[in-house]
Amino acid sequence: MLDNNIPQEQDHDDGLLFFHSHSIWEALFKLEKFYECKIYGVLELQEVESNLMSESSYSKQEMLDAIEYAYDKVDASWEYELYLDTINEYLTANKQGGQDAN
Repeated sequence: MLDNNIPQEQDHDDGLLFFHSHSIWEALFKLEKFYECKIYGVLELQEVESNLMSESSYSKQEMLDAIEYAYDKVDASWEYELYLDTINEYLTANKQGGQDAN
């Protein structure tokens, strides 16, 4: 129990098993329920890759760097497409000249 005397659910595994045996969406649902919150944005690697439908192949690290870049660069937007555009710009700029998109 926490200070507010509300009983809390307890995860009986080490936490890692849960995340390896559930989809990201199931994990987010449980997180929202436990913390009584709503998560309104997710940039998930495989989904971003499939939405970009790029003919060029990028490494996992390049994709993660691009997602991080878009997350830091896009100001207060809830538009998924804006994040995808920024990710694509980053990947294209780095592929052409090795420079960050600015």
